[in-house]
Amino acid sequence: MKPLRTKHITRNQKGKLSPRACSASAFHNSSFIIHNSSFIFHLSSFLFLLSSFIFHPSSFASAQTSAYAEISAPDASAFPKISALLDVYDASGQFVGGLKPSAVAALEDGNPRPVQELTEEPVGAQIVIGVNPGPALGIRDAEGVTRYQRVQQMLGGWAAARPPEAGDNLSLVTIAGPLIAHTTPEAWLASFVAFQPNFRATTPNIKSLAFALDAALAATPQVGMKRAVLFITPHMEDPELEAALKTIGERALASRTRINIWLVDGEQYFAHPSALLLQAIAAQTGGSFMAFSGRETLPDPETYFSPLRRVYRLTYASSLTSGGDHTLSVDVSLDGAPVSSAPQTFTLNVQPPNPILAALPDQVTRAAPPDEPYNAEVLVPEELSLQIVFDFPDGHPRPILRAALFVDGALAAENTSAPFDRFTWDLRGYTVSGQHALKVEATDSLGLTGESLSLPVTVTVVKPATGLVVILARYRYIIVWGAVALAGLVLLSILFGSRLRLSRRKRKARRRQYADPLTQPVSAVVEPPTGKKKTRRTKPDQEADAPARLIRLNPDGEPAPVAPIPIPSPDLTLGADPVQSACILDEPTLSPLHARIQQTEAGYVISDQNSVAGTWVNYEPVTREGHPLKHGDRVHFGHLAYRFELKDAPVIPEPVVTPAES
Repeated sequence: MKPLRTKHITRNQKGKLSPRACSASAFHNSSFIIHNSSFIFHLSSFLFLLSSFIFHPSSFASAQTSAYAEISAPDASAFPKISALLDVYDASGQFVGGLKPSAVAALEDGNPRPVQELTEEPVGAQIVIGVNPGPALGIRDAEGVTRYQRVQQMLGGWAAARPPEAGDNLSLVTIAGPLIAHTTPEAWLASFVAFQPNFRATTPNIKSLAFALDAALAATPQVGMKRAVLFITPHMEDPELEAALKTIGERALASRTRINIWLVDGEQYFAHPSALLLQAIAAQTGGSFMAFSGRETLPDPETYFSPLRRVYRLTYASSLTSGGDHTLSVDVSLDGAPVSSAPQTFTLNVQPPNPILAALPDQVTRAAPPDEPYNAEVLVPEELSLQIVFDFPDGHPRPILRAALFVDGALAAENTSAPFDRFTWDLRGYTVSGQHALKVEATDSLGLTGESLSLPVTVTVVKPATGLVVILARYRYIIVWGAVALAGLVLLSILFGSRLRLSRRKRKARRRQYADPLTQPVSAVVEPPTGKKKTRRTKPDQEADAPARLIRLNPDGEPAPVAPIPIPSPDLTLGADPVQSACILDEPTLSPLHARIQQTEAGYVISDQNSVAGTWVNYEPVTREGHPLKHGDRVHFGHLAYRFELKDAPVIPEPVVTPAES
């Protein structure tokens, strides 16, 4: 703006004003008018702001000077346990730590429930830095550093010190909108350093704060994150500023978003109406206000954000027994003063348990035991084991307190203690074939009762036959042994009776002989023989003539004191039946025709005749095809052991010891 050029009017000797004097008078008058107009503007702005607070108290709510509690994210996925996040702040806006479960009560649909667990957890913050460029930010100090560069140094050091694991979500917003949104501190810092606006060519406005609030209200990547805005701005000459800040303040209050203001401008603007409006919205949302002209010390931004990095997680046991929408709120006792949160609505899906009969057979057959097929008094099986599977359609498994088995609508068994998943169905009362309907009923820890589908099971009863034939078959062993015993008694009575009768007749006849003189026996005189005693000749011994023989052996392998068995030509049959075998062996394990020994051109061959006890040569089984015999072979017929010997035993040469060559 070009300076105003005035002529210098002075008063001449005739009393008229000269041009220099007129110029000075005009300057003083104009200066007075200018100062008065500036004063009038500030005064009117102050009166307008004051009237806004007096006559429109709803335009800006009072600062958050009271303690509050707020719950979020009720989670019923582990029902009947329900968890939620809890924020508790005191009147100064600081997070209240160190609370015990006894200091918090959960209100489920208005009904108090004790809090079982209350843990304090770290959480990141969703932070938006909004920069509203204007000429005042480019003013340099005596060292040549602009006000914005001072702000950059403070925010850059803060962002560089933030650990990545803290989980902060940062955004940078300017008058044109977001430069970078919802990123890590490292990426945010790179974008912030690269942002170098043209301050002289930019007119500040309130849109940048609206953009910053939009970015802060975006969905958080982590449940329980709090939101905050740090708005860097000079003063603004905007007649619509109050209306815009009213809308922004209402949105920030509804979302618990703290708006912090850094007014970067000359000291003469610290009391500007726009500065007062910005200070009011900071107090309204629980934020802070700082006026910075370049000479003041900027605060550490972390003092604004550290109270937002803690959250409580509470857990309680729900008493709900129905699904649908429910409300949850909390009452917190802070130094004896109750603080209540607004209720939060959550949806719960609760359904009764669904018991299922697993592996149920379609048919059960009852019959007499296999070892007593004619026992009509006992039928098996007498019981059937049933396995139950409990399904929870709502996805919330919980303990079962009672299970019951119903057969044909009547209670057949009930479990009121573990195990609940097994039943025994008593079948002893089912003596007639028929179909029966089975179902189970289960009651869970919430008192909800569900029942299974009714499944049919056919019980088939197979009764044993009755009558005389059954009696004879059932008691056949007793009848047989009784008949044998009776026959033996009859035989004994016949034998002993005939002998007794014969002996009585003989005694009577002998008495008659002795009584009759004619028939009395007379003893004769026996003379000794006078001739030579004749010797009785016997046939030549067959054993000596046999070309081979079998020598009986004791269990220890030594020959037994019995006569050898000669093996005549051409063959010899051995067994227990005198009709089928030529050589009879007294052994109960032998078959009627047990084995056969034949003489061939190659020598003797022994073959088994399908005996039960078997035939072995040198402990090797002999088949019907035969096995050759050699002198000295050991032969077993069942349990009997023999050694095969030839009459003309082969000569076994003695071993010749040959000295080893050296």
